[in-house]
Amino acid sequence: MITSVIGRDGRWLLGGFLALLALTVSAPAGGQPGRLDQAGLRTMLGTLGYQPHETRNESGVEYEIVLRPTDGRAITTRVTLSKDGSFVWLVAWLKRVPPGRTISGNAVLGMLEENDVIGPTHFSYNESRRWFFLNRPIANVDLTPERLRGEIASLGSTVVRTEALWDPDLWK
Repeated sequence: MITSVIGRDGRWLLGGFLALLALTVSAPAGGQPGRLDQAGLRTMLGTLGYQPHETRNESGVEYEIVLRPTDGRAITTRVTLSKDGSFVWLVAWLKRVPPGRTISGNAVLGMLEENDVIGPTHFSYNESRRWFFLNRPIANVDLTPERLRGEIASLGSTVVRTEALWDPDLWK
C-alpha cells in the first residue's frame, strides 16, 4: 500500500514517493523482470519444439537438446543458465578427438582466428574428454522465444560452416 508522504512545508516528497513506487512495481516476486529462471528456460525450449532432457552436473541444471541444421545432422547442445542467471549458455558438442590422435596446431590456430569473427561465440576444448565445443552466451534480458530460436539457429549454422576447423577427420 502506498501512503502519502508529506514534508514539513506540506508538499509531497516526490523522491520518497517515486522510490516507494519503484519498489512496488520493479520486479515480480522471485525474479527480475524479463529474465528467465530454470523453469522458464525449460518451458521456452519446449515452446520452440525441443524436448529438453534435464541433466545435472557440478554447475547445476542443464537442458540437452538436439539441433537439426538444414544439412540433416544432429548436434547435441546443452542449454544452461550462468550461475548468476545473467546469461543463457548454448554449448554445442562438436567432436571427440580420437585417442592417440594429435591435435593439429593449424586447426587450433584456425579456431582461435574464427573466435575473433564469431565472438562472443567461441570454441573451447576439454582435455579430459578430448572434446571440442562451440559456446554461445546470450544475455538473459528480455529473452523471447523468437530471439532464442534465432540464437539456436545461428549456433547451428556456425557449427556447419566451421566443420573443417573442429572435425579431426577433415584436418589436413
